[in-house]
Amino acid sequence: MSQEGPGDLDKVFKALGNVTRRRILQLLAQGARYPYELSKTLGLTQRGVFKHLEALQEAGLIERFHGESDLGPDRVYYRVNARFGLSTTILPDVFTVRFIRREGSSHLLIPKGFIVPEARPDVTAVRRLLSELGKVNKRLQDIDEERMRFTSLRGQIIRKIEQIMDQADWDEESCQKVRTLIDPIRHQTQEQETDTHDIWADTVKETIRLFESLFQTHEETVKREAKGQSEKDEDEEFVIKPD
Repeated sequence: MSQEGPGDLDKVFKALGNVTRRRILQLLAQGARYPYELSKTLGLTQRGVFKHLEALQEAGLIERFHGESDLGPDRVYYRVNARFGLSTTILPDVFTVRFIRREGSSHLLIPKGFIVPEARPDVTAVRRLLSELGKVNKRLQDIDEERMRFTSLRGQIIRKIEQIMDQADWDEESCQKVRTLIDPIRHQTQEQETDTHDIWADTVKETIRLFESLFQTHEETVKREAKGQSEKDEDEEFVIKPD
């Protein structure tokens, strides 16, 4: 398993399907911790913690490293290794798993119109922090609702394309090529530096070429069958029986 991020999505979902492992990830997102510290916080045995840590590490979500300790010899610590966003959308005509990996620095740019107030030990600072947190939560909710609407629209458009392929009665291999091209997950696993607009523009060109080729092949087949039928009709001998 690569240490640069999650690889097998099935392993990721399996790792995240356990509430204890999600709690461990939440703790490790706040900072590196060693197993005994996690066991005390979670109220689990160290053996139980190690089993959860192994599952998270196998999924590529965390990594282990040796760090110094003020109380004795070096310790083995664990920390979050992956930087990615993962969401699942299930709607009529839609089932998508959205996976976005972020490489490099963990520092993100603050969106325009938002700030991170200074943390001071007074009520005013807390009020400002809560105010900004409310704005962020509202924005995230709006984004989620908008994503649901556009995901539903995307599903309807893809269903229309499927209907065209069904009406054309194409072979399964050709249909699968089209599905692979328009699959949204295919574009979300590209390198971070690649322009998403360029990726989709190239995909559109490739998909159109495939459709043109399939339609042209279908038309040629129809013409050949029509020509063959016409020649067959000309070769047939008609006998007119007298009354």
